[in-house]
Amino acid sequence: MASRTLGRHRLETNEALLLAFFATFVVVVRAAMRWHLHIPGHSLLGAALLLVLARACVHRTASATIVGTLAGLACTALGMGSGGPLIVLRLALPGVAIDLGWTLLPDRIPPLLRGALLGACAGATHFLPVLLAEGLAGVAIPVVLGHALVAAGSKAVFGAAGGAAGMAIAESLRHHGVIPPT
Repeated sequence: MASRTLGRHRLETNEALLLAFFATFVVVVRAAMRWHLHIPGHSLLGAALLLVLARACVHRTASATIVGTLAGLACTALGMGSGGPLIVLRLALPGVAIDLGWTLLPDRIPPLLRGALLGACAGATHFLPVLLAEGLAGVAIPVVLGHALVAAGSKAVFGAAGGAAGMAIAESLRHHGVIPPT
């Protein structure tokens, strides 16, 4: 009897597997995006796409946050990047931004614009890890702020592109009946 009353709030097995798949795919895309393209922010293109798609496919409040946190933990465990534990923060914060934006943005916004806004917000969160890492390293405040603004701006641009692509994929899946309507 207790499982019936709590069943609505529990994460179902298929949802948990889907979130784990998205987290794994974020790690794979992040590994593939380690090329040195000399374009700052390009790595968030795939992450924003997958985080928006995860939130669209799994109708739970913190689904993008869960995917980002799991992907960050996996990247840290695999030793990907030079940030150490900051990698968890770099992937969890975009998930938090997407989850918050999903609840705050009105449904009447066109889906592609909504995805672009969510992705841009996810990219803008890169401001905090840069500020934290370089601020603790003792770099001068104007240099830290300048680098954080440039990094967050470029990530916001790529995040907007990835978010719009993720929402376009979600709308296509919804149109063909693969995922339920919101």
